[in-house]
Amino acid sequence: MNVLQRLNRTGILLTSLLLLGGCGIPATPVDMIKAPASASRPQRDNMSQELMRLLPDQAQLVVPMQGEQGQDISFGDLDGDGINEAVVVYEENGTSGKALKAALFKQQDNTWRIVSEIKGFGYGLEYAGFPDINHDGRMELALGWSLGAAGNGLDIYEWNNEQLELVKKKEYHGKLDLE
Repeated sequence: MNVLQRLNRTGILLTSLLLLGGCGIPATPVDMIKAPASASRPQRDNMSQELMRLLPDQAQLVVPMQGEQGQDISFGDLDGDGINEAVVVYEENGTSGKALKAALFKQQDNTWRIVSEIKGFGYGLEYAGFPDINHDGRMELALGWSLGAAGNGLDIYEWNNEQLELVKKKEYHGKLDLE
């Protein structure tokens, strides 16, 4: 075997090893950094699935544009009993097109149930949460709806007599500030 054949075989062998070995550009440290996985994440995923089962078939969760990224469920103690309620905003396909809705869930004896449903409006969801807007020590439910070029609309609900009551509607533009 001459020198040229050996070099040729060595070249083929090295090329094969590089291709099979996954030679590539190593990841940068920034690409390797990820947020720590929350211990409550599996529990939250199970809860999300449980609440989804209570929604109508074909319901698609709507994630708010503002707030914590990836939070499709908002929690807060709306009725003051020390147990958080949950609100989920979803899109439902109906005979007249898509409709935005919000479902308020209450937990009793480790079982969730829908206690109220709200018809949304607009094109999407800007905000869903339980701030204490009027600073009376009780949380309200705030839903910010995207109205497109017209801006946004905010609906504020309070829990009165075992039901949600719309107490205020207002328009806003830009980022919502509930402070």
